[in-house]
Amino acid sequence: MPRTVGAPSRERDIVRSLTGLILVAAVLGAAACGGGASDDRTAGIIHRLLLAAGVDDAGSFESFVGALPDDLPVDVPQYPGADLIVSSQQPAPLGGLDDPPADAGGNVPEPVLYFIVLDTDDERDKVLAFYEQELDADPWQLESSFSTAQLDTLQFVNVRDTDISGAVSIARGGDDDRTSILISLQDAGAFREEALEFELDESLPAPKEFPADVPLYENGTITGTAFFREPGSESFLIIFLTTDSQDAVIAFYREAFEERGWTVTDGEPFGLEERIDFNDDALDIQGELIADRFPQARDYTEVRLQVQLDPARAPPDEETPVAESTPQE
Repeated sequence: MPRTVGAPSRERDIVRSLTGLILVAAVLGAAACGGGASDDRTAGIIHRLLLAAGVDDAGSFESFVGALPDDLPVDVPQYPGADLIVSSQQPAPLGGLDDPPADAGGNVPEPVLYFIVLDTDDERDKVLAFYEQELDADPWQLESSFSTAQLDTLQFVNVRDTDISGAVSIARGGDDDRTSILISLQDAGAFREEALEFELDESLPAPKEFPADVPLYENGTITGTAFFREPGSESFLIIFLTTDSQDAVIAFYREAFEERGWTVTDGEPFGLEERIDFNDDALDIQGELIADRFPQARDYTEVRLQVQLDPARAPPDEETPVAESTPQE
């Protein structure tokens, strides 16, 4: 089936998927370099990191210590004699502006991402040669490969089922001088029988030193934050969900910023999102606010509030306010 990708959430989904892969690769390198850690301990570390980097907030994460995932759709080549440390499966990002349509049986598309971690005494070159051969034989086709001093990576597809693709990463080192193998596999054609109910977690705190003259939305639950500092500039990001409409959120912030004498202009939206840009006269503080429908639960609006300021600017007089928004019926 064709893959559906939505531009507004595409970058976020890609980052989260890659984060999971990078974290596991980091653990493989640490395990290879450290030596002495038990298989159970290493499996537990990988499980926690993958769970923290989950690619789908609404989905579930399952790990299998010393075993393959229950629903693995194909037999992936496993290096002969290698120890199976841990494997996992979890929903992969769909993206898109709208909920994916169900098929005639009511099943909803939900790609699944699998990880398999193996370990062997054999040399890295021998393991690489095995996978170069196995992943270029029916039903597999080797798409690309690259190597560094620490890591070999091969990307492959299944020629019989184009929904299935993946990668193999190989690293060696440590006191025990063993070779670790990470297999990642995505089944883009998987379905779930019914839509999962979205559950909203407790609100996160705003970033430390978030500007006091930018109000927090009262009827909002903060789901993500970020802070970045560089010479002459500090940047903040708050992501929150609210049951209020996009129009209500935009109207509130437009009024709040204009009351401070700031300039507020309509930004360039993408798809169904709404956006405003804002700044003060001296450009000591500026940013953008984007409100869009939340793809995992249509009762919510997802808002991204980005603020950039000059840390040398005069501090505002009051504490960070919490906006008295008017909930929508």
